[in-house]
Amino acid sequence: MSAAHTAEHLFAGSLRKIRPNITILKVDQSEGRNSIYVNAKSLDWNTVLNAEEMVNRVISEGRSIKEHFFDSLDEARRRFPEARAMEERISGGVRIVEVDRCDYAACVREHVANTRECDFFLVTRVVKAGEEVFQIDFSVGEDAKMKALELSKVSLSTADILGAPVGGVEKTVGNMLSELQYLRRCLSVLSERETEDIPFSKRKGVRVYSKIFEGLNTKKIMKKAGDLIGDSNVVVLLANISEDATVLLARSSDLSFDSGAVLKQVLDKYGGRGGGKPEFASGSVGRSRVEDVFTSVLDAVFSN
Repeated sequence: MSAAHTAEHLFAGSLRKIRPNITILKVDQSEGRNSIYVNAKSLDWNTVLNAEEMVNRVISEGRSIKEHFFDSLDEARRRFPEARAMEERISGGVRIVEVDRCDYAACVREHVANTRECDFFLVTRVVKAGEEVFQIDFSVGEDAKMKALELSKVSLSTADILGAPVGGVEKTVGNMLSELQYLRRCLSVLSERETEDIPFSKRKGVRVYSKIFEGLNTKKIMKKAGDLIGDSNVVVLLANISEDATVLLARSSDLSFDSGAVLKQVLDKYGGRGGGKPEFASGSVGRSRVEDVFTSVLDAVFSN
């Protein structure tokens, strides 16, 4: 734990050198977790990599860790103006931990005597943890080395899957993401067009809109169903087939059957699952059972 905490000092100090506007919010080193939370408008992987390189360079140089004691934070700051401190947690005497010519921070935890004891430092994950807040997870020592090997394997395997050199993975994925976003926009437009004119039939004086789509944007279909039940005496039964089929059952507010209960009962019968509110329900079932589900749903709705 002392090695991990010392490495955290090195990393926090390195981040601040690269991006002076970054603020360290808190550190979580409990139950095997090593995380540091920082306040920043953005945090890119080049910044993280540069900080990692600085940390491991200081580790390899074997710099000493020193302690300095002061009666107050003001006194400590006069000696070490650049010292990091969570001021709201400090009252009275202060201990400044100095990593020789690298970092100065107010801290009460245990540290190693020499940076070489940290052995190796690796960031393992960076995630958004709030507005302008990033959680950075890291490992130290043998754990970090094993994690580095694991991440290397993932990188090489991903390159093989993509058919790209390791150095070209980021560009290849970026191009694929751009293409995916374009295709999603096209699918959204196509889905709106396909749902413009859904046929209906009349059953016991009720308009029944019913259609099976394939490979469209389910959210667009759900929106259309919501629009249709804005009229009176309307039942909407739609499906969208991909690997499985998403089934939607909805009704206008003037009808009285429970869409959620009906859809759940029918889907359970055909090995699917679903449910929802009385006016709008959804679920999924194997694509080969969609026609059977439609017949059973409508029979259940109009049986009374």
